Amino acid sequence: MKEGIWAVDSRYRDMVSPELLILLGLSALTLLSVVILGLWIRIELANMLDLLDERLALALKSTIDRLVEGGMSEFEQPNPIQVAIGQLIQGMAQQKLNTIDATVTNRGPDGQFAAMEET
Repeated sequence: MKEGIWAVDSRYRDMVSPELLILLGLSALTLLSVVILGLWIRIELANMLDLLDERLALALKSTIDRLVEGGMSEFEQPNPIQVAIGQLIQGMAQQKLNTIDATVTNRGPDGQFAAMEET
């Protein structure tokens, strides 16, 4: 006998559908696997960062050691054309530094700078 809108027959009252149990179990398993995967990725990232930090420190140390010992001072001498181009660029830069484009702006009778007239 049903008593209201939420009433269920007595034969279904104590039974849970097997499909619901399977879905509940699979959902719990999925959630657990996502949490475990997240923790594993976090641990792996921490390990990789430590390894990267160690390798970077070794690379910097070896580079500094080579610089201090003079191992990196063996550069190829520039050829004459490169030297000529370098001198040309230096000369042009020096000429630009020495050239100052100065303009004289006259003051008006009231002491203010007057507008420049184009000639």
